[in-house]
Amino acid sequence: MRYLRTVLAMLVIASGAFMVAPAPVGAAPATRCTKTYTVVKNDSWNRIAGRVKVSMGLLLKTNKANTRTMLLIGDVICLPKSAITKAQSTGLGLKAPAKRYTAAQSEAIIREIFPDSLENRAIAIVKRESKLNAAAYNKCCVGLFQIHFKAHRSTLAKIGITSAQELLDARKNTLAALTIYKRSGWSPWNM
Repeated sequence: MRYLRTVLAMLVIASGAFMVAPAPVGAAPATRCTKTYTVVKNDSWNRIAGRVKVSMGLLLKTNKANTRTMLLIGDVICLPKSAITKAQSTGLGLKAPAKRYTAAQSEAIIREIFPDSLENRAIAIVKRESKLNAAAYNKCCVGLFQIHFKAHRSTLAKIGITSAQELLDARKNTLAALTIYKRSGWSPWNM
């Protein structure tokens, strides 16, 4: 593999694609790494460093590389221990909900829980935030109304919701949203 990489680098340089002196070729193989990353199209040392939230210098040092070290699609490189991988970035540790809700079921729950005067606005917010998908979540926000669990932890605890996982239930998420609305109006969703 090392020979193939060297030949590839020579061909790239000889073709005139790069008019620089040959750089060290290839990232160090990812052996004895606690975390790894597989290089994809359009990756660079800087992009990878930004993606995993570490400095480029630390990433280069971890791989005994420099800025001229070539990365090829499929290379597996070492990540520093402090790197945040995609699996870690959700930060909520959620698993698939026990019950799945259709969009129609979710809308019916919102209409049931919210007062008539607020239900159309609530449904419009949910369509924007989660597209009526009760199982939607990202690194901060969960469920139909995309409730920021950590920001509303104390308010949610008062109504018996003590984990982000519970917000994947359409009924609990809607009750939580109504509680937040009563406390703050629509401002949590108007950002």
